[in-house]
Amino acid sequence: CSKPTELNIVNSDGQQQSTTLKEDLPGFLFESNRGTKHSFTAETSLGPEFSAGWSGKKTKRLVSKADQTKQKIRKMARDIYEHYFEVAQATPRGIVADLANIVIKVDTAIKKQAKSNSSSEWKEVLRSALTDLSELLHEESNVSAYELNSSGLIQCFLKLFGSATSQDKTMKVQKKAAKLHAARLAIIKEALPTATTIALVKKLLSVLETIEKLPVYLYDSSNGGYGLQILTKRLRFRLERGPGETGLIDRTGRALKMEPLATVRQLERYLLKMVAKQWYDFERSSFNFIKKLEETPVSFNYQSDFDSEGLIYWIGTNGRTVPDWVNPAQYGLVVVTSSEGRNLPYGKLEDILSRDSNALNCHTNDDRRAWFAIDLGVWIHPKAYTMRHARGYGRSAVRSWQLQGSKDGVNWVILSEHSNDERLGEPGSTATWTIDGETSGQGFRHVRIQQMGKNASAQTHYLSISGFEIYGQVTGVCEELGKAAKEAEAALRKARR
Repeated sequence: CSKPTELNIVNSDGQQQSTTLKEDLPGFLFESNRGTKHSFTAETSLGPEFSAGWSGKKTKRLVSKADQTKQKIRKMARDIYEHYFEVAQATPRGIVADLANIVIKVDTAIKKQAKSNSSSEWKEVLRSALTDLSELLHEESNVSAYELNSSGLIQCFLKLFGSATSQDKTMKVQKKAAKLHAARLAIIKEALPTATTIALVKKLLSVLETIEKLPVYLYDSSNGGYGLQILTKRLRFRLERGPGETGLIDRTGRALKMEPLATVRQLERYLLKMVAKQWYDFERSSFNFIKKLEETPVSFNYQSDFDSEGLIYWIGTNGRTVPDWVNPAQYGLVVVTSSEGRNLPYGKLEDILSRDSNALNCHTNDDRRAWFAIDLGVWIHPKAYTMRHARGYGRSAVRSWQLQGSKDGVNWVILSEHSNDERLGEPGSTATWTIDGETSGQGFRHVRIQQMGKNASAQTHYLSISGFEIYGQVTGVCEELGKAAKEAEAALRKARR
């Protein structure tokens, strides 16, 4: 430290390089071995808890690039307001003044009519106001939606076209209001041309579009949280032409805005999950599918790819006692492991059990011995299994692999072996394979997809799976779930040490 407010970090490995930190510098200085200095400014600040300084004395506040940008935009906004909007507000252009005069005339006509409906004075005032309005709306570009909304004309027209009747008023008052309303409508029909009426309706629709906006959710906001507004899946669209239609509207270059739609029931279920315990939050012994398996063996017979007859679906719906399926691996009902450990380069471990027809992007690294394993927590004699290829490239589809079974997660037996099997192709494609094996004994609790060769690219070993289902005879329940996974993880940590 050469100064109380300065810290120098010098490279001692022969290279004359140094990094300098200063209390009043929102970043650092780097000096290369050639003697050239480079200044780096922080993109964002660390927050007030890190801004106390080093020496205790008061120094100027550090400003990051983000803060500088905010200050610059704030200054520009203030300058624009002071030079343009404030002046425009003080001296409104002629159209705004004309609209204000029309509002005054209409209000005057309504008041005069209330005093004497038979008088012709209010009629002349109203005719004059409607004539002025027709002249203003003759050219579509004369009046903007903002000027029409801010002039008070809409509120004024609500009084003009409304009958102002109410159920709590006496019959006599209601009759009088209806009579005044009918008289005003007669003058309006007489003095307001059809072209003006159409132009006025268009302008009112423009006003409605500018003020009646649905909330705009910031899906791509970095600090938007994980609420109802998050879109976690890529959207796919299919353009279809309706029956009897011969053409399409050209929307080239137009922006497409979408909002998620949800039913009240869906929102209720979503919010209920946030405040109330779900069936999978209780002890494993309380699950309905566990109780059923403890009473008697259950058979799962294949009907179609990712039907509702498989074991993974049965576990995710608590033995088909709840309407909504949950991913068993996401809530600890089964345990998924992989050759990559807990973290995959793309996707999550539970994604290999996804039932979404829009495939997820889930695969291992380029590892010739890549594998995914599932601790089912039950004993099964497998008869068939289904897989879905993940999103990404068709060339990464698995081609040579083994489906293996194990009782303890350590010793594995080949249940089904495939070499250059091309049944999985495009992203999201599915296929089912039957398994011939013994049906006596306890069965297997672990299954593993072990890659045995290159994928469809014939160059890499990425193992890409976005869906798995298994069928067969379940004979019983295992005591402890995920024991083998914990032991394998502990062994891996020990080997790394």
